[in-house]
Amino acid sequence: MAACANTILLDFKVENSSLTQDGFNKLEMEVVEGLEKHFGVNSMEKLMVKTLPSKGDHLSVFMGPQQSVINLRTFSNGLVSIIIDYLRDGDEEPLLTTLAGKALELALGKLGKDIKSVTLPPIKRGTPFDICFPLSDGRLVEYDVDKVIYDARSPFQRVQIMHSKTFGNILVLDGLPNLAESDLVYTESIMCRGTEDYKDKEILILGGGDGALLNELRKENPKQIIMVEIDEMVMKTCQDHLRSACGDTLDSYIGKNYKIIVGDCIKYIEKCVFQGKKFDYVISDLTDIPISETPQGEMWEFIKKVIRMSFSVLNDTGKFLTHGTGISGTNQLAMFQGVIEGLEIPLSFTRTHAFVPSFLDDWIFYQIQRKTA
Repeated sequence: MAACANTILLDFKVENSSLTQDGFNKLEMEVVEGLEKHFGVNSMEKLMVKTLPSKGDHLSVFMGPQQSVINLRTFSNGLVSIIIDYLRDGDEEPLLTTLAGKALELALGKLGKDIKSVTLPPIKRGTPFDICFPLSDGRLVEYDVDKVIYDARSPFQRVQIMHSKTFGNILVLDGLPNLAESDLVYTESIMCRGTEDYKDKEILILGGGDGALLNELRKENPKQIIMVEIDEMVMKTCQDHLRSACGDTLDSYIGKNYKIIVGDCIKYIEKCVFQGKKFDYVISDLTDIPISETPQGEMWEFIKKVIRMSFSVLNDTGKFLTHGTGISGTNQLAMFQGVIEGLEIPLSFTRTHAFVPSFLDDWIFYQIQRKTA
């Protein structure tokens, strides 16, 4: 990997009563000695020292080896934070190896009220391509991405194909992993394979530009599948780089039992309403449930509109299938379920879940239909 900034984070606790100026000076000396020992240097240059307004808050900044900058800060609650930033070339030895980091963790922990301390692996910033992506609840995860296969911006979003040593090629849209070669379970879960009978059925897919859902549904002998995807770049990219998921489905937009329409799914549904066309299933593979405090805003209104309009083209016994978010997103899931229950159409739902490998998350899927009398 090319040169990138590495940020090493360490922290431990001390008795907050010891964070007087003299106590901080003693702690600073011990921390510097510990760092110098593990860095293999005789001295580090102090750049700045400052006592912050809040009692017990102190900050010292040092220059260390490999042009590293080390921030030592104490907080009034006794937390001691050490942040080490340095530039590391891909072939250069790390400033701290894993073993040295653990030894330093133990040594620094002994300066506190117990030996508990935390040393995290370096956070890599400024890499040639993205390697860190958020999970559904906002947690950050570093993926083992080793190259970018495709990176372009369509009129709608940034479209990338990243290669992961663990998950294979991953479709990433606007910085969010959407589907990897490892993720057949996602497709089978959203369509409820083995539970729903698609033989001779009329199916409408909203979104699904990676082609995986259409590819798997074709195998279920439906009467016809219509897929409406607004971003043709996504389909062209997956046709070339995600073939293990989409097969040959995206090679042609019209097949024996399917048709792909490049366009706005809302406009297509409106056209179906005008023509009186009905479906047995509508499967929405569109946006994730937003992370928000309340079910308000543009994305929530879009979700509500999609559900309402889908039921305007579903048969009386038809089903609307969609994905939710990760199981830890309890607030988002509760809001989504509240949206379903609050629509003017009396609806009931069930939900299933499955662990999706590249999401590193247990994902929730919804099956929604009209309430029966």
